[in-house]
Amino acid sequence: MATVTGRTLDDSGDPIPGTGFEYDADGQLADLLAQRVGPLNSHPTRRTWSAPLERSEERGGRLLVLSIFGPGYDGPPEHYHEVSEESFEVRRGELTVDCDGRERAVGAGETATVPTGTRHSFRCTGDELTVVLTTIAPLGRIGYVLPTLGGIAHDSDVDADDPLQRALIAKRLEGDTVFTETESPLVGAATDLLAPLAKLRGYQGGYGRYRQPAFWERHVEQPD
Repeated sequence: MATVTGRTLDDSGDPIPGTGFEYDADGQLADLLAQRVGPLNSHPTRRTWSAPLERSEERGGRLLVLSIFGPGYDGPPEHYHEVSEESFEVRRGELTVDCDGRERAVGAGETATVPTGTRHSFRCTGDELTVVLTTIAPLGRIGYVLPTLGGIAHDSDVDADDPLQRALIAKRLEGDTVFTETESPLVGAATDLLAPLAKLRGYQGGYGRYRQPAFWERHVEQPD
């Protein structure tokens, strides 16, 4: 039986049509959703959802995430992790993973591992939902910043494009994760100048409220 979940909720708590994904209530994805140890997260303008399946709060631990991508999802900006290895185990659909400029198609039953320090990104190919088990180990800082990136996008009280906010997130990720589009010396200098001002004004590189289940339950329809 097909069911829908992951829809963005409006201010009244009602699901917004066309913002979720459909899955078989008796299928593999339903089983994976039942194993989550935290709420289903999403991005309100991009067809991507995630839920933690395993998480260690220790810096030396790992983060295992159920990642769900809609058809045509073009992935994150190119980046690399300075302390972590990342792997993508595809359970359904297909990813095209770009590592240091070399593309590889990764289909269901296959895994792509991205070594520490390797520039990478990915995109979804095909016309079906793509389901991936994503592992980041050791956890590093990116595991704390990811909920903030999605949470800010849902939070009408925060401007995701605010340069002070962006600068402080970049500062929080220093020594951990680098987005190559912001790697130039000029961008780095601007971040160093803006970050102290951002702190004075109360900005944070990662907000605890976006790691609370209650936030996501107010903004994203959760599976039964």
